[in-house]
Amino acid sequence: MRKLLSVVAMLVLGSSLAACGSGDGDFGQAGVKVESEFGQKPTVSHREGDPDKTLVTEVLKEGDGAEVKKGDLLTANYLGQIWRDGKVFDNSYDRGAPASFPIGVGGVIDGWDEGLVGKKIGSRVLLSIPSDKGYKEKGNEEAGIKGDDTLIFVVDLVGAAANNTPLDATPAASAPTKFKVTGELNAEPKVTVPAGTKPPAKPGKPVVIATGKGKPLEPKSQLIGRYVVFDYTGKKQASTWDGQQGQPGAPTDQLQVGPGPKGEAGALDGLVGVPIGSRVLIELPASKDQAGKTVNAFAVIDILNAFPAPKQTGQ
Repeated sequence: MRKLLSVVAMLVLGSSLAACGSGDGDFGQAGVKVESEFGQKPTVSHREGDPDKTLVTEVLKEGDGAEVKKGDLLTANYLGQIWRDGKVFDNSYDRGAPASFPIGVGGVIDGWDEGLVGKKIGSRVLLSIPSDKGYKEKGNEEAGIKGDDTLIFVVDLVGAAANNTPLDATPAASAPTKFKVTGELNAEPKVTVPAGTKPPAKPGKPVVIATGKGKPLEPKSQLIGRYVVFDYTGKKQASTWDGQQGQPGAPTDQLQVGPGPKGEAGALDGLVGVPIGSRVLIELPASKDQAGKTVNAFAVIDILNAFPAPKQTGQ
């Protein structure tokens, strides 16, 4: 989804539709009718004639969660359909997992940035997006979207996270690690590494620095998380708190617990069973940089949320 929505860059109105559609055949403010409940793949139809020329948003079902803020990493299920021919060009429901993307900062099309910030988690939101707030005059040939197409999206907001999202966790009284990890649970952690520390021949089990109160992680999970990667001198090598390419820092969804689709193991497989909401330290397998030099590192990871890993194409 991020790839699709990033091609161009990547409520104020009450609902007149119930979560399962109006029930009387009428179309709502956007001229669109949506059938099915929150979390289920929707069926979308629209009135005859041309769509609105401006962005229209409708909350079909309002959630009771926190409001989505600019800069959050938003996690959502969605279905996108072209008004012109009714083609569904993308949806997350068939993949069995939501997608995540930064919202309100130009990482997705304008209609998403403008229409979803301020909505509450747990809501189902309908967007009718004209081309000037979608893929503009270039369209998206691969998706069958022309330069003047209006797009209809149904979006189920399932989660949001930011760098200052506090962990609901209890710090461990003591942790079996030579590293000292400090810092508040809503801020970037710091580490102190004893002088002369060498990387292990083989990474050990993850060490829980603070224990979350959520469900234990299951195999084949995709994590929403924050991390800092350090070398064995304690020098920071990478951090989701640091911005990139002009964008502010934000959590990431690029953390997966295996096994992979072909049964392959991954560096984070040891996190299975760790509760969501935890802060953990994990030593990473040695890798090679672009120059072929061996790189040894460890990471401190905040596990903010988790969802099933998406089904692979062809599965």
